Amino acid sequence: MTPVGQADTDSWQQVGLNSSRPKSSVPIKKGRTCKMARHDKLYTWMRYLMLLLCVILVISGFVLLGLGAWIRYGAATFVDVLGSYSSQLIYISYICIGMGSVLSFTGLIGCCGAWKENRFFIMLFFFIVTMLFVAEIIGTIFVLTYRNLVSLVVRDASKNSLMTAYMGPAATDPISTAWNTVMVKFKCCGFENSTVDFKGSVFSTTTGLNYPKTCCVNKTLADCDGITITPSLIQPQSCFGKVITVIREQSVILGSAAGCICMMELSSMILAMVLFVKLGLMRHPW
Repeated sequence: MTPVGQADTDSWQQVGLNSSRPKSSVPIKKGRTCKMARHDKLYTWMRYLMLLLCVILVISGFVLLGLGAWIRYGAATFVDVLGSYSSQLIYISYICIGMGSVLSFTGLIGCCGAWKENRFFIMLFFFIVTMLFVAEIIGTIFVLTYRNLVSLVVRDASKNSLMTAYMGPAATDPISTAWNTVMVKFKCCGFENSTVDFKGSVFSTTTGLNYPKTCCVNKTLADCDGITITPSLIQPQSCFGKVITVIREQSVILGSAAGCICMMELSSMILAMVLFVKLGLMRHPW
């Protein structure tokens, strides 16, 4: 027989033990909730960051499209100066246009995947960006390896076109028009040695002149007759240095843009893989 006081004490102790269990579980539940909230916030920021990178990739794709169009149409003067090698630059312009189109399309796929939380779009985005990234790295290595050879090819092709295809200021063929535009726009004469470059050329053999009128500083002077050669009459600089300067300036811009695009592609690839795994864990938890 248990005394009444002792029974009351045992019942209160039992109630206390039972009531202590939910109290001990409360902070654990709050900790888990805070941890899940931090994970959700991090996941949301990663989604928004991937969206931002994908939008930048879309814009970069349009920049490449514009660059390809500029090489094909806006820089037609420099392309035609290369003569028989002009088709190589046209191929490069088509490559830029194709890469820009694929990059813009891939950016849109990434945006859809991040916004709709679609694993298929995210994985498709990852594979396409990976292939583009590898292709750009291989292209960069190729350009850095053979850049001296490319410079020699451009130099020889341009000089050869001046010697064998340039017909004078009045000619309307693409190569003659391109050389006239270069000499007038950049205020230069010849390719490397000013009027010396025209000796033995098709232009000099056909017309009997030492230089075209586009080489003169003042083209309205009577002394600008293609025969009289004085230091103050002829442009002192050759066109090779001018053309190379423009090409180098454009190359710096293109190289900087390509480097930024590669960094964004690498970042978006990492984010795509993390989001892909995260979505898988959210839909199929352990």
